[in-house]
Amino acid sequence: MLDEVSVSWRDRPFSNKAPIQGASSLDCDGMERLGLLRMPPMEPLVAAHLQPRLASTPSRNPMLPAKADRFQSAMTERAYKAAALSARALNVSSLLTAYQAELCEDMSSRPEPAVWDEIAAITDICLRVQRCAVQAMGKALGMMVVQERARWLNLADLPDREKEDVLDMPIVPEGIFGSALASMQLRCESKRKGDEALQLCLPRRVQPPPSMVPRQAFTHAVSRPARFKIPKQQRSQPVPGPQPRHEARGSWPRKSPVLAAAAQAQPTQVFSHQARKKKRAA
Repeated sequence: MLDEVSVSWRDRPFSNKAPIQGASSLDCDGMERLGLLRMPPMEPLVAAHLQPRLASTPSRNPMLPAKADRFQSAMTERAYKAAALSARALNVSSLLTAYQAELCEDMSSRPEPAVWDEIAAITDICLRVQRCAVQAMGKALGMMVVQERARWLNLADLPDREKEDVLDMPIVPEGIFGSALASMQLRCESKRKGDEALQLCLPRRVQPPPSMVPRQAFTHAVSRPARFKIPKQQRSQPVPGPQPRHEARGSWPRKSPVLAAAAQAQPTQVFSHQARKKKRAA
């Protein structure tokens, strides 16, 4: 039974999306409500808050902005579905085991060939269901290994096509890359041999290195006489401009004698008017 764990590891663990044999017979009522079908969806409100760009384009299935994060999310979804299938298989296996125990009790009280045939059929179904559960769990483990490969491949400058080829390499317990490491080494060796063969058949012409002009020191540049002197320009003398005119200030206009006499007489008239008021009051 343990050999069934590595069934999905051998042949294209990344791109192979073939369903597990007998998985469709393990569906049950309410499995989506119980979280046994797929991963719980992301809330659009939380996604729009964490990524404001999604607020303008509401979607039932929000996606992460980075490509590497979207890839990891897709791999996690596949691993979750495989683990959920394993849980459904174990549920069916437990129900069949309980039914088989009841048949064994009936067999002890009234041994009949029909009951024995029923027990044998239930045992066969239990083995098939358990094999399905083990394969589903092995697929979930394989998806985790593929995720770890992808994380390390993000550090390499490889095109997506070559990354997919590495992810599809068989999975072995000896290492994360396993046989993929040997494949990458063979690819590098073949590429290097191809470059060497082309170099032997079509040798490139050796380009002469560019001549480097020796750089002069500051003291050498100062000691050398100047080859060309810039003539000094004569400064043009300023042309005397017109002299500013000084306007003579005019004297303040004198008051006329008539106005001066009126100004002197006015306080006397006011004083005499006030004296008359005092006499009347007395």
